Amino acid sequence: MPQIIPTTNDLIIDSLQLIGELGVGELADAFMLSKGLTLINEIIAKFTSDSIYVPFLTTINSVFVPGQQTYSLSDMISSDIVSDRIIDLSFANYVVQPESDQPITYPLKIISKAEYYNIITLQNLRTRPCFIFLNKQSLESFITVYPAPDQPYPFFIQCKVMLDSLDSDQSIIELPPYYYGFLKYALARKFIDYYPSGNWKQTSEDEYLSYINNLKNANETDLTIRPSVLLTAPGSPFWQMILSYY
Repeated sequence: MPQIIPTTNDLIIDSLQLIGELGVGELADAFMLSKGLTLINEIIAKFTSDSIYVPFLTTINSVFVPGQQTYSLSDMISSDIVSDRIIDLSFANYVVQPESDQPITYPLKIISKAEYYNIITLQNLRTRPCFIFLNKQSLESFITVYPAPDQPYPFFIQCKVMLDSLDSDQSIIELPPYYYGFLKYALARKFIDYYPSGNWKQTSEDEYLSYINNLKNANETDLTIRPSVLLTAPGSPFWQMILSYY
């Protein structure tokens, strides 16, 4: 069977069905779709301002600049890479093109800021990167690689980004199911102001509150203390790790 790809329109229709404004198989009109999209983006903006972030899985492609270790990512202010802000890294790879040979993909080891700043590093070391870590800020995210790249390596990073807005009939297949459910209930709750005849039960309110409380807890600052990667990495250390001691 072909995979069904959910869109923002599906989310709007599900929300209207939740309050009984649309029946099963009934289509939304133009006002419903337009107002629903506006309300979705209001919800995302409101919760982002409260540091409750809706993650969206995506892949970012760019090129490392020789000698540059840190890159800013944002769609809100001027940045090195135009993208939604990153909240988590899944994996990071870069590509080397040997002369007269097939391209080779190398992985970057994802570490925390504490793991990077708690080890000895060589200043101005330029070679193939080995590590990458993420630094999240309110308007932009930063990724830092070590060592600094010695040439312009193409790279691709799969990550969760801070969803800032959605477009009309946009595919949201990469939106985690839990957040789809959260947006469905939050949007249905908003729609009640426009369709007072809609049915918003106490059980629906309880479900919404359960979603929002869990998300508030999940978005709290992580204060976990982590040991240095040099002490915990399994197997033989990378040669870059050994170089960092000298």
